[in-house]
Amino acid sequence: MPVTPRQRMENAWNVQPTDRVPFVPAVYEQKAFLIDDTPSNVSRNADLLYRAIMTEHEVYQADALVIGMDVYNIEAEALGATVQFYEGDDTSIPGIGPGGHAITFGEDLGGLKIPNPASDGRMPLMLDVARRLAKMHDTVPVRGALSGPFSLALNIAGPEDVFLGTMLDADYCKALFRFSADVIIEFGKAYLDAGVWTILFDSQASPELFPPDMYEEMVLPETQRIIRALNEAGDPYCPLIIGGNTSDIIDSYMKTGARQILCDFSADWTAYRSACEREKISVRRNISPGPIQNGTPAELEAETRRYLAEAEGMNGFVMGTAVVPFGSPAENIAAIREACHAHVPA
Repeated sequence: MPVTPRQRMENAWNVQPTDRVPFVPAVYEQKAFLIDDTPSNVSRNADLLYRAIMTEHEVYQADALVIGMDVYNIEAEALGATVQFYEGDDTSIPGIGPGGHAITFGEDLGGLKIPNPASDGRMPLMLDVARRLAKMHDTVPVRGALSGPFSLALNIAGPEDVFLGTMLDADYCKALFRFSADVIIEFGKAYLDAGVWTILFDSQASPELFPPDMYEEMVLPETQRIIRALNEAGDPYCPLIIGGNTSDIIDSYMKTGARQILCDFSADWTAYRSACEREKISVRRNISPGPIQNGTPAELEAETRRYLAEAEGMNGFVMGTAVVPFGSPAENIAAIREACHAHVPA
């Protein structure tokens, strides 16, 4: 019988041989482009988001899907943060701007309540889409997007204040990260109840922005707690996505408990391959967004072949992309997919 995408992905996550290298592009705002709409419209309408994800599935034929578009806004918005949406034909990505955060840094956290996923913000919208997609989950893994604890804390209290606070008020920041983790766990459990798995995004914690020793001390424990709680609630995998050059936190990354991590296009592949093979952890490696948006299919095929050659003989390898820029040509993503399909693992 043919191997399903879920079987292929589970083999990769369990660091077992696969029939071919799984292909998982990072498609968020590009979902809206695929149905000729805007990120602001699609991210606020369950019918549009569902249609966009189904179109993504049809067009890109990826081995896994993610429910989400402006993935870092959902939990913070449910806590009271104000998301900037764009009207008309504006294809800008929604975000939390200055003054839109849920609290002022240093404010008593006792005034914040863990959101109810059934009623607060756009959490119900995401869960609605999750329930519609759950019927696919036995064949294609469907994951609900969750913010990581550091990225959520920045969207709750403001990035500049939190970054500075990690040096001047570590106890408050630790309490903020702890609260963020509690919020994420509850939202993650709601996704599991809806019949899909989860995926955790925490790219603001990249060492390009946040010192590795502080990540180890302040963020790693809450990340471990989130992943452990989701595992216990029924999600056996929960990838952790930290973008950027994360080479300086590889050791911490290995300790998060995530069954799949990310080696972004700017990170040290040789170091990642060595560490992941040693620790038996699956890794997704991303192609840079520039060629995806502006390159040719031939260039993308050649780059994919190079990545596949550099992962030859490695179990648990997943071929990915950086976030696909809005408007990127579908034929470029198809070129990456077809190179994966054509490659026969050694």
